[in-house]
Amino acid sequence: MLEQEDIEQAKKLFKEWDNNQKWSSPTSAFLEHSRKKAKDSLALAVYLLDKLEQTKELEDNNTVTIWIVASSYYSMFFEVEYLLGLDNKKLPEGTKDTHKTIYLAFIYYYVIKGSELEQKRYDHITTSRMSKALAMFKEMQNEALELQRVQKSSKDLKAQREQRHAFTYQMNRAAEISEAKKSIAKAAEFRQLIEEYIIARES
Repeated sequence: MLEQEDIEQAKKLFKEWDNNQKWSSPTSAFLEHSRKKAKDSLALAVYLLDKLEQTKELEDNNTVTIWIVASSYYSMFFEVEYLLGLDNKKLPEGTKDTHKTIYLAFIYYYVIKGSELEQKRYDHITTSRMSKALAMFKEMQNEALELQRVQKSSKDLKAQREQRHAFTYQMNRAAEISEAKKSIAKAAEFRQLIEEYIIARES
């Protein structure tokens, strides 16, 4: 389940943004940039892991796993940026803490909005915009499984943001290969979820 603090922060922040029309409008070039960066970041993470495991080329490089984790996270970040852009939402210039803001925007517009969490405080929600779209796409009777995927991906986005920060700024801690693999798996699963949602909205 999402953390209550994040839910409340997202609701407060983006209700204000929506009321005061704080969002910038993305250009088609920005949308293409975000879409390509999401794809390329994940491809780079996979490439680096493959090099690390299949060759000796990077065996003495103690930072390669840090960049695998960072690239995996950035794939998720750009994927959300692209998704928001499709909804005509782009962070305005000078936005503070863009990484946390993107995460909060994701949970607000694609998990909270349209669910029980929008008006009241619930520990359990049964629907969200994204789970509805995915349920329609897969012609599912029950949205519960899709909602669990959405909530898990939201938590993965937050965890990857925190992990990227830790590995980038705490240089004495090198990520293990197993952690790098988990990061790639989470980023790939997240990307698939978002791409399915985009297709569902368009159909």
